[in-house]
Amino acid sequence: MGKFLILFLLVTNYIYAAGEARNYNEQISFIFELSDKFTITEMGTLQYPEHDYTLYKISYGNIEGNGDASSGGKNYLFLSGLHGPETAPVYEIKAFMQHLDSIDLIDNVKIDFIYILNPYGFEHDLRYNGNGIDINRDFISFETKEAQYLIESIQDENYNGVYDFHEHGATTGLLLYVYSNRSKRLGISILESLQNNNIPLENNYVDVVLKARNGIISVPFYAKIYFMNLKKQATTGLYFDKIHVPEVFVIETPWRMEMEKRREMIHLFLQEIL
Repeated sequence: MGKFLILFLLVTNYIYAAGEARNYNEQISFIFELSDKFTITEMGTLQYPEHDYTLYKISYGNIEGNGDASSGGKNYLFLSGLHGPETAPVYEIKAFMQHLDSIDLIDNVKIDFIYILNPYGFEHDLRYNGNGIDINRDFISFETKEAQYLIESIQDENYNGVYDFHEHGATTGLLLYVYSNRSKRLGISILESLQNNNIPLENNYVDVVLKARNGIISVPFYAKIYFMNLKKQATTGLYFDKIHVPEVFVIETPWRMEMEKRREMIHLFLQEIL
């Protein structure tokens, strides 16, 4: 009976994995059909034994003047796909780019999309990259090519907002990590608007000792010091806060919620940013 159960579970998992199979090149193919509102730039190629993956930066729009946020425009960085199983942001940000392509160009707004930074994880449904490393803990040592290519591709940018979209398996509502009072104020304003659209906010999740309140975890200075200086680990949020990007958000949708609702959360959030 025990052997039969193990065999059954193995076969079931295989069928599930096969049903969930994802192809990175197929998923990103739409970017080459975007209009000249977008510019596609190769960031670099990841080389793994079974497959190579080319990463791209997809840039929308432009800013007048000197080309950065100091000229009065809005210069944003949107990240998605750092963890393979977190697919709702990947699918919804694709729809968002296609929406931007279908309407008139928004004046004095530039958005860099780093779309699926972890293609190996995306294809294999893994949190980690092809070397077993969590990319979103690698923004101090920059051991991974994925993190290296990201930073190299944006080193000349002056962003006034960075938004990193993730999903969480232990939450039941939308959750924002914020890293400054300015981001917290903006986050509260955005979440109030989303609540008017019946979007649930997280209030129960505790990240070590930091408790979510009304959809927000505000990362204090001591936590930044602990992770950056003692644990020698940094997420995108910690990294971009350290280099003084004015508005930094990590957005977490509840992974256990149905896909349609998660995508709606992201869709409404994106609308509020612009």
